[in-house]
Amino acid sequence: MIPVLGGVASMLLATSAILTAAETAAFGIGVSRLRTLLEEGFGGARELSQLRSRPVGFQTALHLLVTILNLLAVGLTVVAGAIGWGTRGALLALGLTVIMILVAAEILPRGLAARRPVRLALGSAPFLLKLERGVRVMLGPVLRLEDLVSGRNGEEDLTPEERVLHDLTELGREEGVLGADEHLLVERAFRLDELAAWDVMTPRVDIFAWRDDLPLEDIIGGLKAVPYSRVPVYGESVDDVTGILYVREAYETYVAGRGGEHLARLSREPFFVPGSMPLSDLLRAFQSRRIHMGIVADEFGGTDGLVTLEDVLEELVGDIVDETDVEDEDLIRVSRTELLADGTVDLREINHAFNVSLPQLEHRSLNGFILEELGRVPDNGETFTAAGVEFEILEASETQVQRARLRRLPEPEGRPVPDDAEED
Repeated sequence: MIPVLGGVASMLLATSAILTAAETAAFGIGVSRLRTLLEEGFGGARELSQLRSRPVGFQTALHLLVTILNLLAVGLTVVAGAIGWGTRGALLALGLTVIMILVAAEILPRGLAARRPVRLALGSAPFLLKLERGVRVMLGPVLRLEDLVSGRNGEEDLTPEERVLHDLTELGREEGVLGADEHLLVERAFRLDELAAWDVMTPRVDIFAWRDDLPLEDIIGGLKAVPYSRVPVYGESVDDVTGILYVREAYETYVAGRGGEHLARLSREPFFVPGSMPLSDLLRAFQSRRIHMGIVADEFGGTDGLVTLEDVLEELVGDIVDETDVEDEDLIRVSRTELLADGTVDLREINHAFNVSLPQLEHRSLNGFILEELGRVPDNGETFTAAGVEFEILEASETQVQRARLRRLPEPEGRPVPDDAEED
């Protein structure tokens, strides 16, 4: 009897862990990346979008089911402990099961799912959608009670103020009071809550920064060529950002005859933000602190990227070009089937130019795609084929691909599926 109860309890905990991991993966994908998956027609993307369209209802149903599974597992192990060893056995079983739930059914599944969420999210979305519907049918009264207590009407909606503003802008557009540009600006303002810092940040590999132990006089000569007004400074590596150097203040310090001072003393304290911070919150944070730059921290305390006030504003008004911006020819069409591209080119530009579907799952740039595809930094002159495109590496440093030649191959028989979206 005891082995049977223990086996059933283990199965319940395993199911709970799988559901927890699936939920973490489903909400670990950025909105822009989910939109890309939908546009490119990946299996499971439509179901995932449906789940994400009503996050509170989905999570409430899933959390309720996970709670029931965990409680059943606790009950079975306590009964098994009591049968075998009496009261002490029941208490010991209770303690061990609670620890197992915390570690094996919560911490580990969430950590593993957060590392590579796309494959798990796409693979589990169809099942989760059916499961959520089933749970809502079986536990409908409980969920409706929860909606009443929380004041929701069962739907994820805009706040009343946001709904009024949205309706007014729609009416203004229909009546001709608001032009297309004004209406687009309001719509983009609503989207700020849907986008996060990691959707607009400059990735770590593209960050321009200096070591904080350099004296000002060592970098003053190159300061004129820097197209930025603020530059991060770091200690041992870019994962250890210690400050933000303001270029104008650096010039003033040098003119004052203090060229021997180290950058660490001249820099201001950096502002760290999580990659998941919504752009609306990030904009308010920039405004309240009166700063223009934030360092996006990863889950391990390192640097994931860099985000600026300009990055956020460009989501509202489109690309902002100032006098320091340099217009690079980072994507050149040689012929109908051949492109020259910098490693920083957005994959969407290549997909549009070639009418192909290079997957944008764990990366957005050509460099990120190549590194993910090969699992290493390729050598100059190396070639490989992926997603119906032949890639020839023209320039590569020790850490990234700087330029490549792309040749469109004849249409493949089947659609290629990227590593993080295919079935195991």
